[in-house]
Formats: sequence, structure tokens, C-alpha cells
Amino acid sequence: MHDERVAFLSLEKLIWRAGPVCPHCGEAHRLGRLSGLSTPIGSWKCYACRKPFSVRHGTIFQNSHVPLHVWLQGLYLLTVSGHRLSSQKLGQILGVSVRTAWHLKTKIAAGLAAGTPFDGGPDERMLTQVVRTPMPDEPQPPEPGQAIFKARYERFLKAIGPLADADGDAAFLDALHRLVLSAPPEQSAAAGEAAIEEQLELGLFEDEPECQMTSDGGDDELR
Repeated sequence: MHDERVAFLSLEKLIWRAGPVCPHCGEAHRLGRLSGLSTPIGSWKCYACRKPFSVRHGTIFQNSHVPLHVWLQGLYLLTVSGHRLSSQKLGQILGVSVRTAWHLKTKIAAGLAAGTPFDGGPDERMLTQVVRTPMPDEPQPPEPGQAIFKARYERFLKAIGPLADADGDAAFLDALHRLVLSAPPEQSAAAGEAAIEEQLELGLFEDEPECQMTSDGGDDELR
């Protein structure tokens, strides 16, 4: 979850278990990854229907201006905190506006409410390798945005603190499955957004003490 390229590769591994599939026509062979300098990370092209696509298609991440790795970090933070993290504090950790953080919380809550639990197999364990991995050395020359990614990831690791463990990873992966392998994003958002909008708006600008996730041997809590 430390940068955009790794986030896309990880989500592709989760959703396209037998390889990429065009969401427009179902083609699984005549596909190519686009890698131009001006091409968004994670872009593919189907040479059967001639349409571009990415692994975001059909998920709550589709058409979002928020980078995928920010979505994933936000999901992990909300999961391990029991969704008790305010929009203001979530925005501070992720480096986004309070409104954007509120939007992430709304979409995630609605998607999880509409999704179904996933019974993962042994192959799911390898996916935890991308959770809480050390930030790799910066490439030389540095890639654009790498300093921002690094600062965000360091804030993320500091925020999850001792609550990040194997159980937290498993809960995160279950939540991710619910979001990307269950109900279509439009249906999920419509079902849950109205019910939680008022609650999230009330906490949008709440004044909170410094957020610190701690574990004192009893129940984990967010302070």
C-alpha cells in the first residue's frame, strides 16, 4: 500500500486470479498493459473491443480521483479502528481534504454493508505481504510523487501502530473482498449512503485530540 503501482498490481492479483479479463466484452487473451508516460498507472487495453480498462472497473474505486493506494490505506485504517476514525483525522493521515475523507468513509461503509464475507483460502496469505511492508528505497532518479507517497505511508504506519497484526490484515482482506467482489458499486452506494450521511456530516469538523491507536492488553481502542 506504499505507492500506486504496487496497489494496482496487488488488486489485480486479488481480482484477476487467472489473469486479466476485459470487463466490457469478457476477452481474456487479446489484452495488453499500457505503459506510456501519459498513461494512468494500471491501464489495460482490450484488442477485441478496442476499449481501455483497469482493475478499478466495477468497484467503488471506479472513476474516483483518489489514488488507489490512498483508498487501500483508508480502508485499512477504518478496519483496524473499528470505523471509529473521524473524517478529520483520516484526512490528516492520508493527506486529503476532510470532504474527501468523508467521501471515502461513506463509500466504504456503504460497500461493506452491501457486501458478503469472503472465505479466503491459503493463497490469501501471500497478499498480506503488501500490508505494512517497509518503504522501498527511492529509485534513482526519484519518480514524481515518491516523496509524497513516502510521507503518507509513514503517517499511515505510525497511525495503525500496535493494532496492525495478522488479525488486522485478515480483517482488511475480508473487507477488500466485500468491496470488490460483491455488489456493484452503484447499488452499494445507493443502499447505504443515505443512512450514514447525517452521521458522517455531524462528525465532519469535530474537534478531536491527537489520534493514537493503542493496545493495552485488553480491548483495542482508538484515542
